[in-house]
Amino acid sequence: MTTNINFSDLVNFTEKQDEANEALKQFKFILYGGAMGGGKSYWLRWELVKLLLYYFHKYKIRNVAVGLFCEDYPALKDRHLNKIKFEFPSWLGDYYAQDHNFVLKEDYGGGMICFRNLDDVSKYQSAEFAAEAVDELTKNTKDVFDFLRTRLRWPGIEDTKFIAGTNPGGIGHAWVKDMFINNIFDPNEQEKDKFYFIQARATDNPHLPKSYYTTLESLPEQSRKAFLEGDWDLFKGQYFSEWRKDLHVVEPFKIPYEWKKIVCIDYGYSSPSAVYWCAISPEGYFYLYRELYEIQLTYSSLADRIISMTTDSENIRYWVADPSIWSRKGDSGLSGAETMKNTYRDKKRMALDLVQGNNDRVNGWSIIREYLKPFMVGDKKMAKLQVFSTCYEFIRTFPTLIYDAIKVEDCDSDGEDHAADSVRYGIMSNPTPAIVDPMVLKQKLFNQRHKKYLASMKPQKRGLYRMTGY
Repeated sequence: MTTNINFSDLVNFTEKQDEANEALKQFKFILYGGAMGGGKSYWLRWELVKLLLYYFHKYKIRNVAVGLFCEDYPALKDRHLNKIKFEFPSWLGDYYAQDHNFVLKEDYGGGMICFRNLDDVSKYQSAEFAAEAVDELTKNTKDVFDFLRTRLRWPGIEDTKFIAGTNPGGIGHAWVKDMFINNIFDPNEQEKDKFYFIQARATDNPHLPKSYYTTLESLPEQSRKAFLEGDWDLFKGQYFSEWRKDLHVVEPFKIPYEWKKIVCIDYGYSSPSAVYWCAISPEGYFYLYRELYEIQLTYSSLADRIISMTTDSENIRYWVADPSIWSRKGDSGLSGAETMKNTYRDKKRMALDLVQGNNDRVNGWSIIREYLKPFMVGDKKMAKLQVFSTCYEFIRTFPTLIYDAIKVEDCDSDGEDHAADSVRYGIMSNPTPAIVDPMVLKQKLFNQRHKKYLASMKPQKRGLYRMTGY
């Protein structure tokens, strides 16, 4: 006998969970992400139940399968399997531990929630799901998401759904933030208008005890912002936690001719080639002022692009590049470095000073941290590394790098580290930033202002001022 019950009374969603539920009527891909304790895992479980009931009611199709995925079975057990025995009433369905499936009663369509892990997604090559839910999406690479999309299908059901919950951080932080928050997509993406993000905060959940908020508020800034506030710009595991957009990003200005300028290159073909034009001020500030970030460039075409984007008046001292291009041989038998040098010679009728980059990653990152470190000049906070706001890919990818789980002093090279590698070559080819006395910098700033003040005076007054100081 069918039990009649109002779904909203059964699940008692919070206001934010209701918002996510309503958004699913319009959008195909929903990310409910942010702080800890916002009720994301609970929403995923019950939203799948609702989708099974919806599919049965709308399409009259029985035995529909949906999938709920975690990175491994211990995570599935802790976040979901240990809870469904208390949350899901016995009249709703049965859990089969051997297969890790929860099956609705026949009165409700016999639909099935398949609890699965993502240690090897290829094992789902022949699987089909009418809806998929991933808990902690940022613990996965984009390849996992792309593969799961290919399994998102069910005969007779047109409105398949993908839902996810996650905290900031993890190996997938960058691509998740790009797609769901910043709406930055691959050029081939055909469903750009079907993505939606719900910001989760711990304060959204009225069922949490006050002691839990106190615990989150007591965490160090990096963890507190990620876990309490759901801040996607500062998160636990972030490799360069020193990065601050308001400190390290500046609006473009005309680079003085006399400043030393170099071009740094991290080469890639299927992955992007990352190229940065850098200028070093007399005080030792390292400015990134132009960017090239592009895939499928051969060595010669990359050299062509750099040449075309560089003016003669810039007076570039040298190019510094990924050391591996000295050993990579093409069809011509020449290394990538030799090909780039030959292309430059043919175009510019002169030799290219191409410097082999230092690939000591850990030491290089330590030097970059010195450039990121803030210091005071008068009442103004400064840092040695300054990035023009037009260097979008560096600003996008650099803050998302995380620690390597094994080489704990290094960042995880599975992340999008092309821009960071490129700049590392550039900074390591330049002397370590000089330790400049803040009072010296303050005096230089005063002298510059004083010079402008004198230039603004009439000649007679300027002469009198120089003699008397008045």
